[in-house]
Amino acid sequence: MPPPVPETAELSAAGLERCFEDLSSSFGYAVDSLEARELRLRIAGASVLVRFAGRDLSDQLGRAFGHLVDDSGEEPALTICAWDSEVSGAPPPPLPEVGSESPRGTTVYAAEEGRRFAVRPILGQLSAYDPGRGVGWYWCRSSADLPFWEEAAPFRQLLHWWLPEQGKLLVHGAAVGHETGGLLLVGRGGSGKSTCALSTLESPLLYAGDDYVAVDPGSEPHVFSLYCSGKLVPEHSRLLPHLPAPTFAGDGSREEKSVFYVAERFPQRMCDGFPLRAVVAPRVRGAAPVHAPAGVAEALAALAPSTLLQLVPAEAAALTTMAGLLQRVPAYRLDVGGPVDLVPPALERIFAEVDG
Repeated sequence: MPPPVPETAELSAAGLERCFEDLSSSFGYAVDSLEARELRLRIAGASVLVRFAGRDLSDQLGRAFGHLVDDSGEEPALTICAWDSEVSGAPPPPLPEVGSESPRGTTVYAAEEGRRFAVRPILGQLSAYDPGRGVGWYWCRSSADLPFWEEAAPFRQLLHWWLPEQGKLLVHGAAVGHETGGLLLVGRGGSGKSTCALSTLESPLLYAGDDYVAVDPGSEPHVFSLYCSGKLVPEHSRLLPHLPAPTFAGDGSREEKSVFYVAERFPQRMCDGFPLRAVVAPRVRGAAPVHAPAGVAEALAALAPSTLLQLVPAEAAALTTMAGLLQRVPAYRLDVGGPVDLVPPALERIFAEVDG
């Protein structure tokens, strides 16, 4: 996952309209230079069109959506325009200035009448969204310099803004299950949720994601897959010999992870979602898997902070929505830490208990 945003500066919204005009012009220049490549997707039940300027960015960011390609021809509810300046030669949009001592992840954010703008000037990344037009923009200074988490979970910021309009919520969590129902695995980084999710790929369980998924928190909660990627701290990937060689292997630090594209190796295990049956909070305890019921407060503490702190802005309404979700589905804690091949049977025991 990306590093937490250390600070968020404020940008005056007075010039936001000009910013959106500049984004449209820059993207138009990039498309004229490289030609547009289109990717049609079905995300959380809605049609999404991604227009890339050129092949490079399309190959990098389209890969994580390989299992969600949509050929229905339906009018898109969201169109995303994605380009970079280094390859296309397009002029970069005007970037706000931040202090020379600012952390790399410093984010400048503005909002006005539903329109959103978030840019990390030091990293050279920008996301903007205009709900009135149903259009989002994603720009980067150089596609070659994108951090691994951007390729593994593209357009995360845009989906965070757009999904609530669809009655859905972007959450930091993994999801596995059956067509009839699944589990949402939640917790901070290092809690074991990714290892638990990826351990199921040689079991009967289906895989819907390991880091970010969408959830419909309504009267009949549902989980929707967003990305077919899986991410693990490099040393943890060695615990799962069934995984292919990672596309990005990391450098051994905890800031970089090994990335796997599950749909390419285990297409039969991928799914686009399922009804949500329970929320599970793994904890590494150095023992064979053991589960027990968890209260709403305990489950919310595992789910909410890691979701809210990674996205801009952290909206209070999302916390209320997550608390309401946990009133509608049961929650469990799952102690793990022994052989990972014991995890899928442990998850199946939770299914049996929910069904019981």
